[in-house]
Amino acid sequence: MSECELITMQYPVMCYRKTTAPGVQTEDSVPFHRHDGYEFYLFLDGSVNSYIGDSVFSPVRGDLIIMNPEQAHRAISLGPQTYERFIINLRKDKMDKFMGDGSELSESFEFSDPAAVKKIRLGAERIEEYCAVAEKLSTAVYLRKPCDDLLVDAYLTELLVLISRELEGNRSQDDSENMPELVREVKDYIFRHLTEQITLDDLSAQFFFNGKYISAMFKRYTGMTLRSYILEQRLCLAKRLLREGSNVSEACYHSGFLDYTNFIRSFTRSVGMSPGKYSRCAKAGALR
Repeated sequence: MSECELITMQYPVMCYRKTTAPGVQTEDSVPFHRHDGYEFYLFLDGSVNSYIGDSVFSPVRGDLIIMNPEQAHRAISLGPQTYERFIINLRKDKMDKFMGDGSELSESFEFSDPAAVKKIRLGAERIEEYCAVAEKLSTAVYLRKPCDDLLVDAYLTELLVLISRELEGNRSQDDSENMPELVREVKDYIFRHLTEQITLDDLSAQFFFNGKYISAMFKRYTGMTLRSYILEQRLCLAKRLLREGSNVSEACYHSGFLDYTNFIRSFTRSVGMSPGKYSRCAKAGALR
């Protein structure tokens, strides 16, 4: 599995409605990431490609996608419409309380395959109902007034019941485009050779396809150029090394960067802080 940022949750529930202004998002601005909990992603408006594991989705209004904990994903806006979605992240230990022994919800939200996603399409009435409850949940999570934990559980229960009933209604949609074996093998090759120099000629010799063809297929099914993907994976590896105690020079060279200046520049542009500051924040426990 390729390395990517794991976002950990301090509070067991996150809930927010997010809007992105019109415009095509760049690959660098939306890196692959994972959560230590489930994600409920309700697409409301815009034009995006959603990359989840080895699948690509082009959601329409009302599509609700449920992702497993630690499943790598990202969605890139293609513009020119405003991109709007409602996202709920539910930490695994919190979700487990709703799926305990004998729970009627357990069957709806169990994943037989950890790499799978559940996807349903809500009608106009259900979208309105879902968003109304989610807005209340978002407020309770944000304010955290006395007894709001009880309200959070109540709103979550209402939403999970709504989703469970929709899942039982057999509205499952499957418009994903499965990632070809070639692209999966190229991703695996990159991960295994991340600290080495990787060229199109290397990939062409390894997989017996023209380099331009490999590059075009990779871009189509991952939303990234090969160069951007390799850079992102190296930066993710460098962040992990820094969090584990490596110094900046070690993180640079052990994550495949040959040029120290380029590493500092690329890291700072991507992360928003220098590797040195990132390392200091990691040691102080200030990274989220």
